[in-house]
Parts: sequence; structure tokens; C-alpha cells
Amino acid sequence: MDPAASVEDMSVVEENQSTKLTEDQYFSSYEDLEIHRLMVGDVPRTSAYRTAILDNPHLFKGKTVMDVGAGTGILSLFAAAAGAARVYAVEASGTAALLEQVARDNGFSEVITVLHSRVEDVVLPPDETVDVIISEWMGFYLLHESMLNSVLVARDRFLSEEGTIFPSEARIYACPCSLDDLYREQLDFWDDVYGFNMSAVRSSALDEKAKKPEVCIVKPEHLLAKPACIKTLNLRWVDAEEIANIAENVFVSITKAGSYHGICVWFECDFDGIDYDEEGEEFGKLVTLSTSPSSEPTHWKQTVVLLGKIGMVTNEKSQSESDTESTNVKNTVQLPANSQTVPTTRANSSYMKLEEDEVIGWRLEFVQSSGNLRHYTITLQMLDPETDEHPEPCLCSMPRCLIIAKFIENELEGKTFSDCSDRNANPATGAAKEK
Repeated sequence: MDPAASVEDMSVVEENQSTKLTEDQYFSSYEDLEIHRLMVGDVPRTSAYRTAILDNPHLFKGKTVMDVGAGTGILSLFAAAAGAARVYAVEASGTAALLEQVARDNGFSEVITVLHSRVEDVVLPPDETVDVIISEWMGFYLLHESMLNSVLVARDRFLSEEGTIFPSEARIYACPCSLDDLYREQLDFWDDVYGFNMSAVRSSALDEKAKKPEVCIVKPEHLLAKPACIKTLNLRWVDAEEIANIAENVFVSITKAGSYHGICVWFECDFDGIDYDEEGEEFGKLVTLSTSPSSEPTHWKQTVVLLGKIGMVTNEKSQSESDTESTNVKNTVQLPANSQTVPTTRANSSYMKLEEDEVIGWRLEFVQSSGNLRHYTITLQMLDPETDEHPEPCLCSMPRCLIIAKFIENELEGKTFSDCSDRNANPATGAAKEK
């Protein structure tokens, strides 16, 4: 939900120069109508919600719906058009006044009730629950500046026991990638400036890039391995504790030789409206919104956590809590514990140049700030495939992992492990899946 946030918004902020938004500033930033134009005009985003709602009328007709973070009201309008009896459009920013007019202009003033409030402060009539919660809460790499904690509050306070939440599931994917074009444009430029060697500037620029994720479009041919799903969130049951610290060790086999500049991160969201009638016949539709490199681009693009200097990896200590609270996102690239700033165990540039079938590993961790639940610290730690523990099952081609994966696959009758769910969807294809 974060088109206003730019790469600069994700940079490290010194504590004495903190630009951390207060709650009031956060909500007032969404009074900028250009933000809403960008979001509503994001065709993959908005059309996925439209299809999920209008093609699953059995979930909405005659039902009570809550739209958390309603903005200018497009999701509320979809719900009303799908036959909802009542829609509570919850919006904390001043846009709420426009939303009321939009509801009137479209003939839904009797259906859409605008609540100008944070959802945490909403009070419904005694004993009233809602049948469906809809929200577009996602941010860069799913978590940055997201409203997920607020959505979970709404779910726990208002959703009925048999209620539905859209999106129903979210998954985070990660894959090693190359950013050759970006490096040529922004870093290699310094190697020869009007005949002068300014490689020292290049080195400093690379240090700066390693301090913050790069939000950009990554082409599918720039992925160096099969994508790994590092987290699945079932939105009906996930709790706040589970999203406070997300960490996963991953090992993959390189499928395409190339320059290894960082880990590309993106997400998918499912809207699962499938149900079954008394005869066991399936009805309803599953729609998937994907932000993968192979999908139609969205305003979320992809997020790349960069590695830093070639052949050198800095072991930075974790931030203090006070520092974390004044930071949107920080990227720390680490060697295993007790390492200092030292050359890697490989050749000088081999962290950057990977060969087909080579096995690499990393640990990616997202830690939520206790001072601002919309902010996360990202830690990227390189793992040694020979000595660090592999998950089970593992995606890499090392003999032990292949044997374990095959054994588990046989036990589970052919299920694969490249995807977070058991639908065996290919996260690299990214096209919105409908069923």
C-alpha cells in the first residue's frame, strides 16, 4: 500500500536526524491524491481485487464487509457492487470526507458507512461482527510500511468465526539476482571520469548502496536460481508475534551463471473464494496477485537487498533498539558470527561471479521495530553450503539434500517444495492465477 515511499524513504536515518513519521503524519500523507491515483491506477493490483470480489459474490451478497484503510473507496465500491448489505469503510486520513461523497455519487450511500478513524479505535454496535474484511495493506517486500498489524487488530476484534479475509494468504519469495544494468549506470561510471580514476568514489557509492534495499524492476532473466518461498502468512490465523521476526535459511543451486549482486524479494497474495456446494461441486474463484519479476509490473516493483563490496563482507553488529526505531529499513550483510571485516573464503570476486550448478546460501531476517510496527530491519547473512545447516527439505542440489527432498516428496505423494503452498504454482511465472 506504499507507492509514496521511495528508495530514499527506505534509507538509514541517523537518530539525531530522524524523519520517522508519527501516526498523524503517516495518515495525513495519504491525503495526497496522487498517491491514490498511483495505487488505483496500478492495474494488476486493482484488477486482482476487482476480480476476487466481483467473481466471488457468494462471499459478499447480503454480507457485512469492513474495508480497512479504504482510501478513496475503490474496494468498498467493489464490495457494494458485489451485493454487500453494509460496508464499513475505515479511513483515518482526511480522504474519508471524499469517500463519503464517492459513495453518494455512485448510489451506495445507504450501503457504505464511512468511519473516519484508525481501525484500532473503531467501535461497532454491540455484538455486531463483519463477514468479510478486505484491505490493501501490502508494502515493499510485503512488510515495509504495511498496515498488516492494523488488519490483524480488525480481524481479531470484528471478524465472525466463519468470516473471510481478503487477501487470504501472502507469500514472500527470494532469489539471487544480478543488477548489471544498474551497476554499470550508477557504479561503473566512477571508474573513468573524463580520464581520471575515481574508483574511490565508486567504492563509497557501493557502501552506500549496501545500506539500503534497492526498489527497482528486476527482469526475469536476471534471476540466477529457482525462487525460494521464505514465508507463508495465512491471514485468517497469523498473529502479530509471527510477523515481528521473520527469518529463513535458504540454499539454492544456481541455474544461470552471472554476477551475484543481491537477493531479490517479492510477494504474492491469494484471494481464495473457492467453496463447495452440497453435492461437492466446486464454485468460486482463486485469484493471485503477484509482484514477481515475471509478472506485469506493479508500483511495488521488486526489492533487492544488495551484498556490498566485492570479496569483502562486513560483519556489522545488530542495531540498538533506539536506532532501529528511527530506521525504516537497514541492510546488514554478515559473515558467520565472530567474523570481522575479512576477505571471503573464496576468490576475491567469487561472491559476485557465480557458475551454473554452484550452491549458495543465505539467511534473510526481517525484524519489526517495537517503536514503529510499520518499520523493519533487514539482515542478510551469507551462509556456507558446506558447514551451515540446511533446512529440510532444501532446494539445493547437494547430494544429501536431494536424497532428503526425494524421501519427503515420496512421503507426501509428489508435493514439491519450491512454493510455499501445496498448489505447486511457479512463483517465477507470476501471472495472476484464477481458478
